[in-house]
Amino acid sequence: MKGSAERRAGSHPNSVLHRISLGVVTVLEQAFYRYGCVIAQRPAVFIVLCLAITGVFSVGLMKFTLEERPFKLWIPQDSNFIHVMEWQKENFPAEFRAHVALYEAENVLDKTVLLEMLRVHEAVNSATTPEASWSSTCAKLPSIPDSIFSRKRRSANQTDRIKKDLQKQRFKRDENEEGTDWSLVFPRGIYCSYLEDITQECMEHSILEVWGYDRDYINSLEPEEIIEDINTVEKSAVFGFPTNFTEMLGDIERDSRGRVIGAGATRQLWVTRINRTAVSVGDFVDDTGTGMEVDTAGFNWEKEFIKAVLNETERPDNVSLYLMASSSFGMISGDTILGDAQYFAIGFMVVFVYVQVMLGRFNLVEQRPILSLMGLTCVGMSIFVSYGICSFFEIPFGPVNNVLPFLLLGLGIDDMFVIMQAWNTLTPHEKTLKLTERIGKALKHAGVSITVTSLTDFAAFAIGSGTVLPALRSFCLYAAVGIAAVYFFQATFFVAWFSLDQRRLEDNRQGILWCWKVQNWTPNQCSQKELCQSFFNEIYAKYLLTLPVKVVILVSTAVLLSVSAWGLSNLRQDFNPIWFLPQSSYLFKFFMKNEEYFPNVGEEGTLYFGTMNMTAELPNIESLIKKLNESEYVSEIDSWYLKYKKYWEKQDYIVPDPEETEEDFLYQLGVFLYSPSGSRYRIKNFLFESPFRCTEPATQVLASSMEYKHKVMSDSREQIRAMDDVKHIVRNANISGYVQPFARAYSGWETNKIIEKELYQNMGLAMMVVLLVTLVLIANVVASIMVLVCVIFTLVDVAALMHWWGLTIDTVSCIDLVLAIGLCVDYAAHVAHTFMTKTGSRDQRVRQAVQTIGPAVLNGGFSTFLAFIFLANSDSHVFITFFKIFFAVVLYGLFHGLVFLPVLLSLVGPAAYPSAGSSPQHSPYEVQELCSQPPQLPNHIHQEVLEEKPLEDQGNSSLDARAPSSGVISNGKRIFVMQVSSV
Repeated sequence: MKGSAERRAGSHPNSVLHRISLGVVTVLEQAFYRYGCVIAQRPAVFIVLCLAITGVFSVGLMKFTLEERPFKLWIPQDSNFIHVMEWQKENFPAEFRAHVALYEAENVLDKTVLLEMLRVHEAVNSATTPEASWSSTCAKLPSIPDSIFSRKRRSANQTDRIKKDLQKQRFKRDENEEGTDWSLVFPRGIYCSYLEDITQECMEHSILEVWGYDRDYINSLEPEEIIEDINTVEKSAVFGFPTNFTEMLGDIERDSRGRVIGAGATRQLWVTRINRTAVSVGDFVDDTGTGMEVDTAGFNWEKEFIKAVLNETERPDNVSLYLMASSSFGMISGDTILGDAQYFAIGFMVVFVYVQVMLGRFNLVEQRPILSLMGLTCVGMSIFVSYGICSFFEIPFGPVNNVLPFLLLGLGIDDMFVIMQAWNTLTPHEKTLKLTERIGKALKHAGVSITVTSLTDFAAFAIGSGTVLPALRSFCLYAAVGIAAVYFFQATFFVAWFSLDQRRLEDNRQGILWCWKVQNWTPNQCSQKELCQSFFNEIYAKYLLTLPVKVVILVSTAVLLSVSAWGLSNLRQDFNPIWFLPQSSYLFKFFMKNEEYFPNVGEEGTLYFGTMNMTAELPNIESLIKKLNESEYVSEIDSWYLKYKKYWEKQDYIVPDPEETEEDFLYQLGVFLYSPSGSRYRIKNFLFESPFRCTEPATQVLASSMEYKHKVMSDSREQIRAMDDVKHIVRNANISGYVQPFARAYSGWETNKIIEKELYQNMGLAMMVVLLVTLVLIANVVASIMVLVCVIFTLVDVAALMHWWGLTIDTVSCIDLVLAIGLCVDYAAHVAHTFMTKTGSRDQRVRQAVQTIGPAVLNGGFSTFLAFIFLANSDSHVFITFFKIFFAVVLYGLFHGLVFLPVLLSLVGPAAYPSAGSSPQHSPYEVQELCSQPPQLPNHIHQEVLEEKPLEDQGNSSLDARAPSSGVISNGKRIFVMQVSSV
């Protein structure tokens, strides 16, 4: 009754699927059989052909392009961020570049730290190249004295002046004091004549401005004086501008009165100016980190600046320095792209040893080092083909693509094992055929298997290439081409070398020196042991299906799924291009320390305004500023308009004035922009039709800007809401002309906005493809659903481990999760398909399936893990993420494929294929693992077959070579199930 019920479960619908599967596979098997025979007849021709193909496609590497620019990798190219950035680059190009050093000590207000900051200040002043120096590249600001009649700050008695100024400020501090605006005191002519003679100083900002960078005075300071000055001084001794020096401190310690008495960190800022004249004549460097076009002399000086600041020769042991130069991101990213090649070299060597152990035996003749090396050579050829083809079509190579060699290495190993497994498990009848036909039979069986897995992975990446994220699209295209290439080379180049190696083996020639023929050779007994297969036959399959073990497995799976579901619910979505910096780099350390000591600093943004009628738009601009100030996501706005309005309202002018003409506005704007309160806006917030002097009205405004700062956000979802809120306010400001918000942080925020959608879309499509391929592969709806359940359980567990391991949903994890689908489906699909080919009770069929396929599945998982295990030592975010996710995929995939699924099949598994018991098939004993016995010489085979001992289920021995397959592969009940899992 039980057998009848199982038989009815696989009636008409499964028969239709079975017939479709049989038709597709039969055509493929016939093609692969003929292909294998032809290769075995002329191996040298196909070897040369493969090398020629590799050489031809490698020509495309001449157009190989490294893409290091973050905005070209992680941001949709049709996004608002890209459009605004391109507008800004064309209409309002950046003039300044900022460079920041962060000092860390137990107390940075200690004199030792101040002197170290002064030493770095002096080192930067001394940094020179043949074309540039600090004084020639720095941006400059006017140095405004407290009194219009006072002497200039660099006098011989500077120290005395600083002391007097500080003493005044120590004993008198008026929070509302703004200083004297001399542009309102003197006639414009007199004021402007003075400005033309005023001293210009390089823009460098730090707490050292309190003491005017005076070494003698700083050396004379007592600790109490340092604390007093930091708390009382409110003007820069260098520039004369009001300055809050406590904002330059991090991890501040205060006393009971609220006074600063110590700090754990402080920052020092240098600002350089781009030489636009040099850029306009083509003398520039494209800084990939910022996207700026920087004059060559200035860019080269930045390199010397970095060396000078990072020089630790004279740095005290109690002081740590962290640096961010504008060019740092591009420089470090470029070095990182190819910097982890060492891991591939180490992995290649270890995998070579592993493959040699698995493909050969420990004796002179049966070892296969040359064949192992040629199999791995297929991986190298695939890399050249992938890179060459994609480069020819101008697809840039991004940092995520560094993972591709490890992916292809794992796939190449699996395909090799599948082909060798098909060879080792030829039927006794097939072993009597001549070598060319045996090669054809082996490829006939293995070809369909590697086609199915390669097709699944190719389809997953082909779907992924439709993403809007450039880095993800680039990787998917490179991977899809690479998968197709490794599939072709393993089925051609490797098979050609295998036919040569097998001729060598059957002629008793030494495995390394093929010219050395071993006389009277007999394999040693040690090399013939099969520990892996014995474990599955005698231990694992025996105890797996006992009732207590079944209960433990089901309960453990349920608990694991429940806990993982909770972990998945806590998995957050976050993306930051900074993660792609090596964790050992000075720039990555700077960002981490900056976030640690200055966590309350929100992201800065800029509002860009194009050409417009400024007079008519002033009311709308004022309304826009008011709405931004009211936003819950904006903490402050630094607007030239608010200062302009305040400046003229002091003089009893109405701003905005409905009767004001454009000429009147430009005159008043010119006056304001040369005043003490407006001069800093003239330098960085306006682009005029032509320069104008202090006594002249402003010329036509081509573009302008104002800055704003976001509040500190708690997570990516709040960041997205903040960005959308600002864009909504600007979009509804009713300003005619171009106006758009822009912030560097928006690059990551816009990616976060779409990355979750991209992940679920790509995973959903990939799983649909996997389900369709699995239906064709297994030809049973129930079994296919069980496989899909195992895939879903595995992905839930993997996502939970991502959360516990500190990963988030970002571009790299999206790639790895889509890739994981193709890997974990193989583990379960092999077991389910093998189960469908067995007859008997459910427990008997599961036991036979585990004995048959278990070693190959385990070996496939281990080989995949071995390919990327050394990535655990990398400090690259790409490699670390890849290692963590694939460690979880192998761990949970093997658990669900070899532990949970067999138990599930033993309880509710579907009936076997209708033809499962109609033809003989190999017994579990005869289906050997990868270390199974090698094929003997043809004249010995018959005797070996005669001496084989039949075991249980001997009636299900192998199909005759002439019989069509009743499964997915000819003799599929034996061969396909031996496929090693492939990613």
